[in-house]
Amino acid sequence: MQLSLTLPCFTGTFLLLAVSNVLLWEPVTSSPQYGVSTGSLYERVVRWSHITHDLASKVFIEFDMKYGRTWNQYPMFSPCHTASIPTPENSEQVHQTKSQDLLKAAISVLLAWEEPLKLMVPAVAALPGVSDTLLSRTKELEERILGLQEGLSTILSRVQPGDVERDYTFWSGWSDLQSSDEANRFSALRTLYRCVRRDTHKVDNFIKVLKCRDVHNNNC
Repeated sequence: MQLSLTLPCFTGTFLLLAVSNVLLWEPVTSSPQYGVSTGSLYERVVRWSHITHDLASKVFIEFDMKYGRTWNQYPMFSPCHTASIPTPENSEQVHQTKSQDLLKAAISVLLAWEEPLKLMVPAVAALPGVSDTLLSRTKELEERILGLQEGLSTILSRVQPGDVERDYTFWSGWSDLQSSDEANRFSALRTLYRCVRRDTHKVDNFIKVLKCRDVHNNNC
């Protein structure tokens, strides 16, 4: 049977979230020379990033607890589609990476989630017995990652005017996510939830280092 991935109708919660995205970045993007300072923007991005990673952790745990038994007979770990993106892999490498390159790495990772998250929401909606909480949090995660990417792109445009990071990372998991085989869908979703938790943690660490370095001159 063909799996229906019709996007569900979300209520005012996500309208407010979408508006908050605009309010968060609009003064900076519309008038960067007169908007908030780069330091204040970093403060906002750090808070946004922390919330985003916390949310990614919650949805992974909730999904794992609800559907974990489904893939016991299948491989537990699949590679993340962002694994091919070159990023610093440890603290020493992070601190040796230039600010612009660290920003670009963070943005590239976030950009790689645009397509998967678009399909995750309807795929989650089609899960048997899915909770309203898991569904709403997954949609919120999509919105928050988009907002975080926009914020980091704004910072990059300030520190390196004219340089916009739009690298495309190929994602091949869409077929499994839309598969008529339930086990394949569960496995694909579990991989995405696990990987988005990993990647938001990585980006969160990058942003904290950048803020410490570029706002506080490493005095933190």
